[in-house]
Amino acid sequence: MDSTSRLALPYILPNQAQKHVTLNESLQALDVMTSLAVLSRVLAEQPASPADGDCYILPAEASGVAWSTFQPAHVAAYVDGSWITLAPPEGCRAWARDEDRLLVYIDDAWTPLVFDSLARIGINTGPDLANRLAVKSDAILFSHDDVTPGSGDVRQAVNRAASADTASILFETGYESGAELGLIGSDDFEIRVSPDGETFATGMQVSAADGTVSFPAGFASPGTVLSSLELRAALGSIADDTVATVDFGKVINGSVIMAVPNSLSSAPVALFFARMATSPILTTLFSDGAAFTTQTGVLSGTTGEDGKINFSATDDGRFIVENRRGISIGYTLYTFLR
Repeated sequence: MDSTSRLALPYILPNQAQKHVTLNESLQALDVMTSLAVLSRVLAEQPASPADGDCYILPAEASGVAWSTFQPAHVAAYVDGSWITLAPPEGCRAWARDEDRLLVYIDDAWTPLVFDSLARIGINTGPDLANRLAVKSDAILFSHDDVTPGSGDVRQAVNRAASADTASILFETGYESGAELGLIGSDDFEIRVSPDGETFATGMQVSAADGTVSFPAGFASPGTVLSSLELRAALGSIADDTVATVDFGKVINGSVIMAVPNSLSSAPVALFFARMATSPILTTLFSDGAAFTTQTGVLSGTTGEDGKINFSATDDGRFIVENRRGISIGYTLYTFLR
């Protein structure tokens, strides 16, 4: 063999004249290909005034006195006042300065180097066994794929092993947790906060079973704004001459209840002030739609006035909807509790 197998560096042969020429050619090739860095892989026109040591990866449409004679994807280097070309071996790596990207030569083409199955990676910081991906940045962008192209969607998954485990996002100050949202030891979605990173209070919870939203810690509210809120899911279909009951399980001294029917043509929209305690009160604040009555005490399905929707508050913390419209109706109650 007259040259090396990977970079084709010419050997100095026995009894060869001008040995220094062969040696210098090998040194030039080594100087170019060792820790190869190129200015560009997309510049097609041979530069008019290159600097000594400038290197390029040649695109298919390369032009110029020297470049037009070189092979695409080969390395063109300006050395000692002239252009030389070198064929990269399989697996050769090059830093593309205009892209700030590491390229690798595979199957006669240069492609960005892809890292698969890394144990840890850090961006502008060091990872550890607990945080195998660590990033320090003023901003992090997740965008839909418009290169492949993709579907136009972008979705981030946070996966846990079981319902008793946690899949959440923590918000910290000085690496101390101040807020958390996600699935935290159950299937319900929670938003919770902490003053010390250890003790948490749940502000909002969404039931996985039916989507019902609750506010376990209540509402901080000034003046006349109600201090807490409970949202009640739809009562479902209430057949004619039957009742649906919301049992708060405790005495309610004052509340505002908004009753919204599934069909506005079959039942009224109504806003009530309700006291479900000793000497119960049910006062209409606003109404629109079909006829209804208000009263206190227990309704059984045929107790109230026929042909109407009958609402009632009881002394033991219950709100009752009695349907006597002659058709099935459905309601959702939004209850603002004091």
